Amino acid sequence: MAVQVQVAYSSRIMGAGTLAGGPYHCAQGSTLKAVGECSDEPEKIVLDDLIAFTYEAEASGDIDPVSNLADDHVYLFSGTLDTTVVQGVVKQLESYYTEFIPLSQIATKYDVAADFAMITEHYGNACDTSRTPYINDCDLPEAFNLLNQIYGNLQEPLSYGGVLSGQLLEFDQTELEPSGVGTSSLDDTGYIYVPDKCNDYAGCKVHIVFHGCDQGREVLVDEFALNSGYNEVADLNNIIVVYPQAVSSIGNTRGCFDWWGYTNASYDLKSGRQMEFVKNIIDRVVSVYGICEVMESQLVHYQCVLPEPEPTLPVVSTTCIPRPAV
Repeated sequence: MAVQVQVAYSSRIMGAGTLAGGPYHCAQGSTLKAVGECSDEPEKIVLDDLIAFTYEAEASGDIDPVSNLADDHVYLFSGTLDTTVVQGVVKQLESYYTEFIPLSQIATKYDVAADFAMITEHYGNACDTSRTPYINDCDLPEAFNLLNQIYGNLQEPLSYGGVLSGQLLEFDQTELEPSGVGTSSLDDTGYIYVPDKCNDYAGCKVHIVFHGCDQGREVLVDEFALNSGYNEVADLNNIIVVYPQAVSSIGNTRGCFDWWGYTNASYDLKSGRQMEFVKNIIDRVVSVYGICEVMESQLVHYQCVLPEPEPTLPVVSTTCIPRPAV
């Protein structure tokens, strides 16, 4: 989903990070492709077709000009033990990116003995497992590594899991959801972390974090938003972090964001239901000074205190996308 948003709205996005994901338009609207070549059959991915589609979508105005991608910075992660989205799929994404982005602006990490999950320094299951909440403690701060690659020169947290200066807020997603026939598979409520300084400082950055399948609010409540490691990095570096939330629906039984076409045929274009929703989030956050004032009626404030991980079961959260059910 992060790749889709980056490519479609490249005039508004400066970079993206992907943990266990494939190239833009990989599924081509097919569930079979999503669970096949885009998950564990990378040799079947025809990059020339995906690149051609990208240029065709640009020519028709369905996505922004691809020239906007040239100055983006991206971060890619794939664990050596991941059999859900194998490393070959992520390497195909790397090859896709090189059509549009200089190789020097692409950072990769393929040498960690991790299974399919969001990777953290402090919270989650064992690094070599893949089970709910699909958050693995690998002693590796991937949220920082990802954000630092995109923005550069960030201050790294000395520790994770403590009390932060800002607040995790709930916001009403329904007012940002575009109208249309059929499912959007979006929850009514999303999360946003606002560092204290960003309440009166107009220069804060904005980062969108997409949870993976089986990681939305309907399954984990706020566990992913609290424990993925993004908030600690955001707190030190004046970054507002938005965690939109998807829910399960017909054709999307595991509550994934739409990266294979269960909402409509334009799922990965600017006119896609979820894509427009993300654009509306970005517009709302960046267009006004003082996000909390504008959205106050839609936000539920509570203190962002991260629970200490249990010594026998460290917990972590993920931006990876588990395989969709057929």
